Amino acid sequence: MKRSLAWRVALLLACGASSALYAAEPDRGYDAASAKQAWVLNCMGCHTADAHGIPGKVPPLTGELGHFVRLPQGREFVMRVPGASNSALSDADLANVLNWLIDTRNTQTKPANFKPYTAEEIAAKRRPALTHVAEHRAALVERLRKAGDNAVADGY
Repeated sequence: MKRSLAWRVALLLACGASSALYAAEPDRGYDAASAKQAWVLNCMGCHTADAHGIPGKVPPLTGELGHFVRLPQGREFVMRVPGASNSALSDADLANVLNWLIDTRNTQTKPANFKPYTAEEIAAKRRPALTHVAEHRAALVERLRKAGDNAVADGY
């Protein structure tokens, strides 16, 4: 009996140690394993497995988000689009997914000074969801271009 208890404790400690390998990386601001799971369950159905979206229907999140988060208005736009704003994800989970997407799917466009989203920031600015999303996006693209970022795509 004592041996069994000791074995269980050792197993729990080992599991705890291995889970620490998957904990959020503070400098990146996300836990990759939980971000991937949240992506699959909440986002992938529309944005596709590789986050390239569906041309003309669902916007790509690969290579595009890095442009938008350069501007405060773009940073807010990303969390207020209806799919993000109205998703079932908690504020912490949405921050986790956005940080993961920006770090892994937007490496070429991610600003060098990018600060990871936090649950508090998401909670404060996530709602209400944007209406007239295409107009907001077009205005942001125009601002980005005026600021010298001409690589952002014109439309969805």
